[in-house]
Formats: sequence, C-alpha cells, structure tokens
Amino acid sequence: MIQFQGTRQEFGEYYGLRLREFHHDFFHHTNKDTLRRQLRLYEKFYPELVAEKYAAAAILHQDPQYLLYEDLASPIDAQRRRVNPHQHGCTIFAIRENGKVFVGRNYDWLPEAREFFERYDIAIKDSNRYFAFSDESVWGRHTGRRSRKIYAEDAINEYGLYIGLTASKIDKWNYGLTPSHLIRYIAEHCKTTRQALNIFAKVPCAIPKNFLIADATGNLAVVEHSSRSYEIIRPDKSGILVHTNHCLSPKFQHIDHVYEHNPRSDTFLRYQETNYLVREQMPKFQFTDLWRILRKSHYVYNNDTIWSLALELTEQRFNVYYDTATGQKHTKFSF
Repeated sequence: MIQFQGTRQEFGEYYGLRLREFHHDFFHHTNKDTLRRQLRLYEKFYPELVAEKYAAAAILHQDPQYLLYEDLASPIDAQRRRVNPHQHGCTIFAIRENGKVFVGRNYDWLPEAREFFERYDIAIKDSNRYFAFSDESVWGRHTGRRSRKIYAEDAINEYGLYIGLTASKIDKWNYGLTPSHLIRYIAEHCKTTRQALNIFAKVPCAIPKNFLIADATGNLAVVEHSSRSYEIIRPDKSGILVHTNHCLSPKFQHIDHVYEHNPRSDTFLRYQETNYLVREQMPKFQFTDLWRILRKSHYVYNNDTIWSLALELTEQRFNVYYDTATGQKHTKFSF
C-alpha cells in the first residue's frame, strides 16, 4: 500500500519522484489545442490538481506542459482515436439492508494489470482522507510505454462515501475532468452521495463511464455519463442497485455500442446473475455474502478480475481481494 500524508505541494513532489523511480516514459509531444482547453477547465474546477502537476514537473526538471498534457488531455485524444480496443468487464453493486450499506465490486481489465495493482491511503492537508485502488495506468505499459501513474478507479473516504466506475461503450468525448480525476475530486471534497451528485451537475466529464456512488446513510445512485449528459439510476424498492457495462437508462441505449465493441460481451449475463445472487440472500444479507457473490460471478463469467472490493459503509468494514480465483490474497483495511 502507498501511504501519503502531507500538503498538496508535497504530494505533487511525491508523485514526480514516483514517476522517476519507475522510469516513467514521459510524453515529448502535446496537442496544444486539447491541452489549452483542458487546462482552462482544470484551473476552474480542480486547480489543486494542476498545482500537483507543476510540483511534480519541477522536482523532475521537466517541462510541465508534457506532464499536464499526459494526465489532463491525452485521454481525450485517445478516446477520439479509439486507440483502446480492450474491454473492461466490471461488475458493481450496492445494497441498503437493515440499516447497513454494502458495496461489492469486481474490477476487470487486461490480465497484465495484476502486476500493477496498487492501493493508496491518501491524506492531503485540507482534504478528506481516502483509500483508492488502481492498475496504475497499465494501459501505458500495454502500448509500449513504461508507466506507473497514480490513478483511482475506486475510492472510499473517511466519511464512508464510496465511488467507483465501470466502462461504458458509448463513443463520445467532451472537454472535462477525466473519470479518474472526478473520482479523486469527489473523494477529497464530498461527504455524501448528494454532494457527489452536485459535482456531476457542475463539472464536465471527459469520457463516458458509469459511476456507482454510495454513502453511509444508504443513499445509492449510479451516474451513467455519456460525456455530453448524464442520467441517474436509483435502487429498486428492495434497496438493490447493480451495474455492469451496458446502459440502463433508455436515454442512452440508442448510442450504447456494447455489442459492436465486443460481440461476445457478457455484460447482460453478469447483470442478471448479480441481481439473482444478491436477491437470493435477502432479506438477511450479511457482509460475508459479498465475497461469495463476487467470487461466483468471477468464476462464471470472467477470468480477468484484477481486484474485488467487499465494503460495509455504515460500520466501515472493508476487504480488498487481490486473487479472485482463490480469495486467499485479501486485506482488511479501515480508517
């Protein structure tokens, strides 16, 4: 686990030194127009992250425009070129039951991402402390570039607010914060699902993703984001909310290219199976049921699960599993 406590400036310097330690392959080109537009938005909505990048570049004696372009703008250019043909297969769900709030998640990606799995415990001064989980930009490694960047695909903060993403198959893009940066921003600044949803109402998202948000009071929501607009999905009457990789909102189904991207996609099967497995344990759902469901879903449909999370937000019981085939590699963590 990577642990950090300090100021924003110190975190930026730490980030830079980490890139140097792992011999990160820095960009030596930019798309000046994309960077200019993105930098304007980040300076408006997330100026502290921009300050991090300048601090990292300074300690590395690098021109900051290259690091700014790589972290803030290059994901948009990649989305426009559709350079990423590989498919996430993530499954995520939340349950509100008998005064407790449960979250389960399988993060599925390239098999080689297992080598880059990392956990973070981040406490930046004047921001919420949070745990985050990432494959550390294994995509850069897959394209032949050495990369060991700090990203967040899941985060849980000290107030019991969770946010995690699943891949979307909508082929759109927009100028805005990248999904990973949105997760970090919400983890650092929000305490409740309502506050997180207010962020989506104000801050543009650059790339289509689905975000599940849950807080310790049981307020659950999925934000299906097309990068141009978004829809909020709420749990059913039984307090269950499940999402995989296809759009549930009728508004987006006509632009959801899930089968075009991957004709063998199992997103509908995973969605149905997870709903069935969760409801099978109701109305006496227990924390231990989370791993049983995640493990079974992994065995049936996916061999590329990089990590799994079993979370109970009310009492803050958290488990992360590194080896979903056996469940033997897991860690309990708490604030």
